[in-house]
Amino acid sequence: MTPTPSSALATRTITLTAHALAWLLLAVVFLAAAASTVAATVLPEAVDWQKVFYPASRAVIEGHTPYLDGYYNPPWAALVMSPFAADMQIGRGALFVVSLAVYAFVGIRLDASPPVLALWLTCPPLLHTLLHGNLEWLVLIGVLMPPRWGLFMVLIKPQVAGAIAIWWTVEAWRDGGWRAVFSLLWPVTLALLISLVLFGLWPLRAAETTALWWNASLWPWSIPVGLALLGWSIYARDWRGAVAASPLLSPYVLLHAWAGAVLATIGNTRLFVLVVVLLWGLVVWQVV
Repeated sequence: MTPTPSSALATRTITLTAHALAWLLLAVVFLAAAASTVAATVLPEAVDWQKVFYPASRAVIEGHTPYLDGYYNPPWAALVMSPFAADMQIGRGALFVVSLAVYAFVGIRLDASPPVLALWLTCPPLLHTLLHGNLEWLVLIGVLMPPRWGLFMVLIKPQVAGAIAIWWTVEAWRDGGWRAVFSLLWPVTLALLISLVLFGLWPLRAAETTALWWNASLWPWSIPVGLALLGWSIYARDWRGAVAASPLLSPYVLLHAWAGAVLATIGNTRLFVLVVVLLWGLVVWQVV
């Protein structure tokens, strides 16, 4: 019997000497630095990075509150972004390169075929977040992380994939009752409590976003559809429905927030292509 690709790989081992691994890591760092420098030179201004996340991250580096004008995310988002804030322009290039790499990794981890991966990396929500220097990459990598730590990431922007936190909690309850739920939730709960002590009631600041003129949320009319998707997700024990429900349950949504919902369809090629085509049609309609 001809072995499957996975079984064939399982019979092989790949070993790297410490010397070879060091050279490989050096090559990756060099290529990333070179790509970041080129990106910083040729890319247009990234509004979200330069006006929101760069100032917030610089504030964290300097020991100040990140809650300046326009920053509504948990404080650990600014902390994660702080390495990019060493220099605004180079950081913008590095953010683009790292974000693109993460989006590609997420698509590959979900078994996207090459054509689907190409469509994923060029769909409107991803292009929107890449050009604006936003944080969807942190949220989407969180979807693939162990739930206890993935919670930190998906709560950075709940409108992208935050409803998966409910799905994870229900799954924990199913698997181990209250003990499993406590084990899942205590790290992020503790972090939230500490952040409230340090920065006050920062979550209430997010209410300001609903009044912004560029808010494109369908809330509250989208709530029934969102709840139906979340309910199906819990019933079917399928995370994709929860992720797709997230922007529908949020009072604040922009185009890049739909990246999670698009990702949730990536396992169904026909549905995925239809969603991407409809999004491009919406973009063209708005432009024309």
